[in-house]
Amino acid sequence: MPGATFTTWAGGAEVHLALSNHIAPWRIEILGGLIFEDGKPLDEWGKRLKAAWADLTNLSKLHGDERQRKAAYLASRAVRSVLLFGLGGFAQRPRLVSGTTPVGEALPAGVEILGRDETVVTWQRQAGFSRDPYAHPEWAAYVWSGARAALLDMKYRQGKEVIASAGALHAKPGSVVYFGTDGIALTERQPWPYRGEVGDYLLKGHLSGPVEHPRSQEQYLKLRGLGRAELAQMGADQ
Repeated sequence: MPGATFTTWAGGAEVHLALSNHIAPWRIEILGGLIFEDGKPLDEWGKRLKAAWADLTNLSKLHGDERQRKAAYLASRAVRSVLLFGLGGFAQRPRLVSGTTPVGEALPAGVEILGRDETVVTWQRQAGFSRDPYAHPEWAAYVWSGARAALLDMKYRQGKEVIASAGALHAKPGSVVYFGTDGIALTERQPWPYRGEVGDYLLKGHLSGPVEHPRSQEQYLKLRGLGRAELAQMGADQ
């Protein structure tokens, strides 16, 4: 809402975007913060894993042997998990447990719904907290700050030249339905290019309207499942 003020934690990528976005710069007052010493401890780790992920993903599509394609696909998912869950481990979050409940039965208290099908609801919930002396929540916060900023504005580059932009700040006002950790739900398709690189926006679902706006995560997840199924069917029909 124009004119609203709030206090929050934000990373450097988010602050930079707030001050320099192409629509309207925000006014920022820094109350306190953490500054890293020289060096980028996650860069080499992240770059090597992302390169392995990209190579294995390409191999899973191009290799002439179907068994090798399958092996490369499974390996690419394993590297992706190391990258994502390794980063999550730095955050020192409470331990999570997951489970399923038949559709129609009461869910356990305090659960977060992950998905559902015709028979069961899949959920997770917190299960206590144990101190990890090797945790680096500031590293995780730094990376997630960049991810949140990319939801709003991301540049596609060819060398040093910006060839396209993507993100919610480049969509029609009022078209955003939902923000996830690394994805956006919109009311209309966007011409954002997908090059197969880590971080590119990829169309994961399409749902023909009109559709009632979801008012809970459970409603959104149900619509997301329907949208992914419809997009898969559209691809099968082509």
